[in-house]
Amino acid sequence: MTVNSETTHQFAELALAALKKTGLAATPRNYELWYAHVEGKNPSLSAHIQKAMDSSGKVTQEKADLLYKKLIQHSDISNDVIDLMTRFHTEVTDLYDLVEQTGENAQGHTEKLSDISDQLRDSSEKYPAVGALLEGVISVAKTMREENKYLEDRLAASIEEVNTLQRDVEAIQREAMQDALTGVANRATFDRSLEKHMSEATENGEPLALVLGDIDHFKKFNDTWGHQTGDQVLRLVAEVMNANVKGMDLLARYGGEEFAVVLPGTTLENARKLADRIRSAVESRRLRKRRTDEDLGVITMSMGVAQLSGSDTMEALIDRADSCLYAAKSAGRNRVCDEKELKSPDAETRQGVA
Repeated sequence: MTVNSETTHQFAELALAALKKTGLAATPRNYELWYAHVEGKNPSLSAHIQKAMDSSGKVTQEKADLLYKKLIQHSDISNDVIDLMTRFHTEVTDLYDLVEQTGENAQGHTEKLSDISDQLRDSSEKYPAVGALLEGVISVAKTMREENKYLEDRLAASIEEVNTLQRDVEAIQREAMQDALTGVANRATFDRSLEKHMSEATENGEPLALVLGDIDHFKKFNDTWGHQTGDQVLRLVAEVMNANVKGMDLLARYGGEEFAVVLPGTTLENARKLADRIRSAVESRRLRKRRTDEDLGVITMSMGVAQLSGSDTMEALIDRADSCLYAAKSAGRNRVCDEKELKSPDAETRQGVA
């Protein structure tokens, strides 16, 4: 019967599997003995192996050595061939362990096996069992390498897919934290950030200030020029304000035409200076209608500034900044009011200011 590479591969796999079941090490002698057994050309050998097995299917190394000497061993095998087979065994063992335990690329070991196979080729013609074993294990090694490459490719594809999903998740998270119109933080992000920074400021004994700003006469822009122009005003104000906040500062759209700036590590005095700088920067920009380039006039903002005190809740700090904002509105708009100069307006005055 002509033994093709596929058949040889199958025999080699069967021999390796059978060795594992018997509990024997995958030495060159044991390879050759079990390869001859699974090949089925030596019925006497197979019968002796069955007798050598205990009730659990195990075979001792001592019994295997006796079977090899009695039924397999060739007294004229040269020391060179034995040395090559020993090296061959080492490479096969390393290859198997590498792929089974780590899944790393087996290319280096299969190249060594190929080199040894060239040296064994002449000997394999003289000793058919050696040749069959050689071709079988080389075939197994090649298959393992191909399968390992497939797994590597799949792993690389999976990693790329995970990275893509991570980028998508990050984009979704950013969208969930941003105001869709202006691109700055939204109200939910503002609430979380203010609560966090208040807690840290209280714990570390550091200052924290809050600025609330409102676009003056915003309703007039909407009523006169339409909501698209109103949206343009909001985007412009957000752009100017964002250019003036840095580091840990957080700019958020608080609601409607109102914006908030959380300023960790900032005193009331410095927060007021920043608020006035923002107010001045907004006032310096003239708004023009995009389609017609029509001059829509100057945008102004009123700003209220408060600083965290030891007893403040988040609601108390916001309410104090809001009172400062309405005081700035009541005083004529386009100005900054901080809590030091705050005079609480009555309910009617606050209700009438817009």
